[in-house]
Amino acid sequence: MKRSLRMQLFLNIILGLVTIVFSMSYVFFSAMELQEIVDTQFRKEQFYQKLQLEISRIRTPILSYLSSRSSKALAELLIREQTLRQMIPKEIPVTTDAYQLAEREIFFMLRNYLDLVEESIAFKRGRSIGEYTRKYEEMKNLNAYLTTRIDTISLSGIRKQLAVYESVIDVSRELQLRNLLMIVFSFLFSLTWMLFSINKVTDPMHRLAQMAGELSAGNFEIEDIHISAVSEVEAVVEAFNDMKNDIRHNIAEIQRQKSIEQGYMNEKLRNLKMEQLLKRMELYTMQAQMNPHFLFNTINTGVQLAIVEDAEKTAEFMEHLATFFRHNIRERKLIVPLRHEIEGLRSYFYILKIRFPKTLDCRLDVPEPLLDSCSVPALILQPLVENSVIHAFKGVHRKGSISVKVWKEGKMIMLSVRDDGIGIAKEMMDSLLKRYSWDQEHTSKVMGLENVIQRLYFFYPDNPDIVTIQSGPDRGTEVVISIDMEEEPCIKF
Repeated sequence: MKRSLRMQLFLNIILGLVTIVFSMSYVFFSAMELQEIVDTQFRKEQFYQKLQLEISRIRTPILSYLSSRSSKALAELLIREQTLRQMIPKEIPVTTDAYQLAEREIFFMLRNYLDLVEESIAFKRGRSIGEYTRKYEEMKNLNAYLTTRIDTISLSGIRKQLAVYESVIDVSRELQLRNLLMIVFSFLFSLTWMLFSINKVTDPMHRLAQMAGELSAGNFEIEDIHISAVSEVEAVVEAFNDMKNDIRHNIAEIQRQKSIEQGYMNEKLRNLKMEQLLKRMELYTMQAQMNPHFLFNTINTGVQLAIVEDAEKTAEFMEHLATFFRHNIRERKLIVPLRHEIEGLRSYFYILKIRFPKTLDCRLDVPEPLLDSCSVPALILQPLVENSVIHAFKGVHRKGSISVKVWKEGKMIMLSVRDDGIGIAKEMMDSLLKRYSWDQEHTSKVMGLENVIQRLYFFYPDNPDIVTIQSGPDRGTEVVISIDMEEEPCIKF
């Protein structure tokens, strides 16, 4: 059964007081025992001194009564006589001890002496002068003898006491030693019990302090403390164990959530990389979509020309066609010098002139210094021209015009593709200039123009005006690309 701290302290105090009372009682009774031994040694001496005094004091009333027959002297004599008789023991044991034999002799002689006193009183009352005078002489001699014997036995008693003095001293020392041992034992017992009680209360606190130090150092894996102590300390220990376990559980939960968040961030990063890879694949797909589309039309034109003419123009056409394909096939870089883009466009213009000699006029205006000093994304001009050829002149029965112009404004390189066709509706322009997320389906019918715009958005995500369209019904269309030459295109993932 566990005790409360108050009950534990109360029992400790009671036990300490009981120990003190027991030890002091033992010392007290030991002192009483020693006192009794000393009293025993001197009590007989005091008795014989009193007996000797009474024997000497009885002589005066005897002499006074026998000489004067005074009643007052008789009364005093009788009182003295009774006092002496009361001092004689009723039973005198027979013994062989010399000291006790001497005592026995004194008491017998004292009894005889008192008998002589009574006989003297009787002879005095009978006026037998000779008898009481003789008795007086006997009493006188016996009184002197008793006095001498009492002195002798007192001296013998003193000598006997001196003989046993050493034993009395030994007994006294033994009692003192026993008292000292009792005091030391009581002190050690009380000290041991107090240390046990203090340790029982303070040990849990010390272990709690050690555990608190471990917790402050970040070690929450230490074992619980299990202590059988007073109820208040056990309540503190149990609360401390619960607090430590709760903190450890919370830390584990925080680490688990952190691990989940880290996994989520890793998964998000992986998804982002996959999305960027998808963008790259989408970009390559968009570039790859242009070539087959143009290739089909170009080959048809070459075939028709070959049927009509069987000579030089076909060769020149096929030469430009080869140049054009060589340019497209060779050019796998995302960013190319402007010269490469213009060379491919010139071959394409030649092909267009062959295809549409009377219905389409193509013009190219590019300053020669810009060809090698500027770089642009690959395949951005030819798709725009092709888009104008396919869509800008539907239902138009006049000769159309397409012009490509490149110029520089400060740090900007401007590329313009303009036609004088039917124009583009505003809704279509808004749809074309809209930024698509790469998980959206592209359903525009002007794939070439749309692909160029989305690729430009991809390469220059921080430039919202990278491409603009100016158009209106029957006012033609101009697509202007504005590239900041100091801005690095976004081509790395």
